[in-house]
Amino acid sequence: MTVRRPALTVLLRDERGSMVVEFGLLAPVFLMLVFGMLQVAFYMQHLNAVQSLASDGARYVMIEYQKNNQLNDDQIREVMLARATSQAYLLESDRIQITIDRSGASRVTGAAEIDLTVNYTLENFIPGVQLPLSVIRYSRSVWVVT
Repeated sequence: MTVRRPALTVLLRDERGSMVVEFGLLAPVFLMLVFGMLQVAFYMQHLNAVQSLASDGARYVMIEYQKNNQLNDDQIREVMLARATSQAYLLESDRIQITIDRSGASRVTGAAEIDLTVNYTLENFIPGVQLPLSVIRYSRSVWVVT
């Protein structure tokens, strides 16, 4: 005579398909970690590019003023935008904003202060999540003798 187990006991001891359930529970967490790491990596790359772009713009202004070339704001902005979209930085021109400010009082006697500010809006890799650091902003001051 054969003894039959209750159906519930058989079902609870059956381990077929458990890997699919475990994957279904862990996959969203794993994917969020991967996309989060990508977001951080792209943030760091763009932060480095924006800082270098502001430094290159400041260097360009200093060199041109040493050669007695008086630059206006549009000339500075055009050169910086051209460098931003070049192979060295690969920034997108529609996401970048370059501001040149000469209005403040110079902190150095006998020199004019030019403030270069670069704002860059990042693309968000995690859908539905607005990250607090989605805009990178970096400023660099240049003092030139006029």
